[in-house]
Amino acid sequence: MANFTNENKKEVELRAPLDEKEKELYDDDQYIDDVYSLRRRLQNAEKIVCIVLAFISFPFALAIMSGFNLDSYIFSFPGYVYFIIERLICFLLIIFLEFAAKNVSIQKGILQTSIVSAFFVFFVYLATSFVWEACASIKGSDWLYLSLVASGFYSFCLLVSRIIFYILDKRNVKIALIVGPKDDAENLARKLLSEKNPRFKIRYIFYEIDGQVSKRIFTKFKNVNEIILLNTLTHKTKQRLMYYFTSSLNKDLYLCSNYFDIIITSLNDRNIGDMLSFEQRPLGINLVEGAVKRLMDIFISVVFLILSSPVWLIIPLAIKLYDGGPVFYTQIRLTKGMREFKIIKFRSMKVDAEKIGGAQLAKAHDDRITPIGRFIRATRLDEIPQILNILKGDMSFVGPRPERPEFVKDFIKENEFYKYRYNVKAGLTGLQQVKCTYHTDFNDKLRYDLNYIAEYSIALDFYIILMTIKTVLSKGMAEGVTIDNVSFHEFLKAYDHEFNQHEDYIRILNHKRHFDAETGIIMPIKRRRRG
Repeated sequence: MANFTNENKKEVELRAPLDEKEKELYDDDQYIDDVYSLRRRLQNAEKIVCIVLAFISFPFALAIMSGFNLDSYIFSFPGYVYFIIERLICFLLIIFLEFAAKNVSIQKGILQTSIVSAFFVFFVYLATSFVWEACASIKGSDWLYLSLVASGFYSFCLLVSRIIFYILDKRNVKIALIVGPKDDAENLARKLLSEKNPRFKIRYIFYEIDGQVSKRIFTKFKNVNEIILLNTLTHKTKQRLMYYFTSSLNKDLYLCSNYFDIIITSLNDRNIGDMLSFEQRPLGINLVEGAVKRLMDIFISVVFLILSSPVWLIIPLAIKLYDGGPVFYTQIRLTKGMREFKIIKFRSMKVDAEKIGGAQLAKAHDDRITPIGRFIRATRLDEIPQILNILKGDMSFVGPRPERPEFVKDFIKENEFYKYRYNVKAGLTGLQQVKCTYHTDFNDKLRYDLNYIAEYSIALDFYIILMTIKTVLSKGMAEGVTIDNVSFHEFLKAYDHEFNQHEDYIRILNHKRHFDAETGIIMPIKRRRRG
């Protein structure tokens, strides 16, 4: 028997002799403590910070602006009465507005929530200036300075706190459980594991078999902090798991969308005969929004055209010097209402490349692409001439990417919802461009396109434009990889993941263990805590 100390023996499990299969891998779940959602705790911490700052921001402003000699108003009757009442009203209003808007950065993003917070606080403080001016004879200019300092202090401290919470959330290791039909669940796991994110681990993949999921999921879920339900689960299973897991406040639950879910997210609730009902908004952009969007397209395109003027000189010259062929490449694409137009790009492929061979989506390096073309594709510079399409009105700066008519015809045959992405103009960039890779399945891209249309706003357009800059700098987003040509077990072995295949779920082991084949003693080299 292996020579372990008494202290080490407490960390092992003595088992009966194991068969050969069990000796290879072992689900050492007893070494894992319950894993909790740090995200939920950070959300609560952010709300506490809001409450504290709402309480101290104005006193802080008074303390550093004592030169205005407001003490005589605040500490005399009825000044202190006005002060207490006004402080209480301001405090409650700020908290109400923050909480009613569910203004939490972990959910909505730091920039958006911080701007909203600054507006809330400044508006509340400024609104009370009229009361102070009338009741306590304090000059409006004094109160304006106080409002600026107090709201500035509140917003700055909250911004710093939110950045800290964001960093903590990103650094926290996500331990996931995926539930869905076998093929769909394993395909999602391929995509997630191929990203090789050291702070994201998949621990279990539970299969739905004949509309049922193993009851063991209700004990195994304690060992994860993130649960992912696929949209292809049966309605009964999805409903059962959603009710159960959303009642657990220490886990993050994610439901992969279907097309109905996308429409539901854009609905307004209504009461019809005491029945909770939903009003469906049109899946499109109305005339007023369209006019504003068009003006924004023209303005951004003109600015972008001016800023990119050096590119219009260097790239055409490089293309001409390489092979003497045409600088631009045009191709028929579809835009709003499935209207055809000619999209313009800098040529990145050899002359008559399409005669050499069709699209080679599965190849990491297409031989038809020129060295210059490879560079401008990786940096997305080949897309710049589409600014001319935007100025002409064929495209918008943000929208679903335009596709070739022959591809669209096939996509619609496979998925009838694909036609609804043409309720709006095609775009130079879009939500699917900043969320998906080049090789992402068209059905997954379509969900992002329809979600963009359903949730359209000018703010969303600006968000996508900012995210596009990040995407351009990410080579992985531009190229993507293909991972569907091997079985899931071969895929796991290729990525050096140990696993244990059960009948109704698979356990992926994310840390090493010491195994004594002679005694059957199994002990992690380093015990994992909190996942």
